[in-house]
Amino acid sequence: VLFGEAPVTNKHAGMVVAGVLRRARGPYRRGLPSRPAARRPPWPREGVGRVASRPAPPGTSSSSRSGTGKDNAAAVSNAQGGAKEGKYTRMSEDLYDYMLQLMPVDQALLDVEEYTRDLPAGHMQSSPEQIKLFALLIKLLGAKRAIEIGVFTGYSALGIAQALPDDGVLYAFERDANVLQVAKSFWSKAGVSHKIKPVEGDASEKIQAMVDALEEAEAEGEGEVKDGNFLDTEAPFDFAFIDANKRAQRRYFELCLRLVRPGGLIVVDNVLWYGRVVDGERRDKITQSIRELNTFLSEDPRIDLTVLPVGDGIALCYKL
Repeated sequence: VLFGEAPVTNKHAGMVVAGVLRRARGPYRRGLPSRPAARRPPWPREGVGRVASRPAPPGTSSSSRSGTGKDNAAAVSNAQGGAKEGKYTRMSEDLYDYMLQLMPVDQALLDVEEYTRDLPAGHMQSSPEQIKLFALLIKLLGAKRAIEIGVFTGYSALGIAQALPDDGVLYAFERDANVLQVAKSFWSKAGVSHKIKPVEGDASEKIQAMVDALEEAEAEGEGEVKDGNFLDTEAPFDFAFIDANKRAQRRYFELCLRLVRPGGLIVVDNVLWYGRVVDGERRDKITQSIRELNTFLSEDPRIDLTVLPVGDGIALCYKL
């Protein structure tokens, strides 16, 4: 992804979201791996370890989640209220696997996960709990139109498309034709291709063209954009997920903010950046860009910001 580029009112839905809550390249393989559907055995299970089997991100330790005995002891202490400040639970590998066992995952998502796990940069895939959260938010919002920037092997796009209603649509932007082809195969296999419009190329340029078309239609006083990209001129998208070139996140955010309706949600991934954002010795351009974006989002009066330690950290930006 680093390479790619209800009867509830909108206001009420947004209040629910704001109140309740505070992705390499891989060769395209024909004959994608399939796995017979099987019921999950009751917990506790041994050898679940799906996340542990992924390659660790560059510059991080594979033990950052699983931890040492001391870490596990700290997990128990935190779970019992022993943390000095705040209330949180340090996530050991066993505890993480236990949590995943409590949440059913669709077989189509498991197939993408199995394929991606074998790739050199499999850690770039979104985490299962992240996609479960997105599905919940999409349903709470009553979302029908969504954007994803940075597709990778199609895991998160598949989860988003599954959560959208049958007449919903996801615009999925990816600059790498090879991984996009992989993603399309999984979407077709899962039966959600009719809800996804894949867009190959530079996301910045493609989305800017959408914004330009929208502004032109508004200037001319027309009710819709002629190419059919929009339902109307009143910020037609409900949900956006940004998980692409980290140094371009700010631009992606501004473009999405123009396209998402008030009461809609923009989610920015990797805002905790494997903990590097608080490492004073990390001064590389990507880490610095993420720090600057985080500060910008925290001060942006156009959104209500919630940051959650889900996956590698996500910023939920509720558009006011």
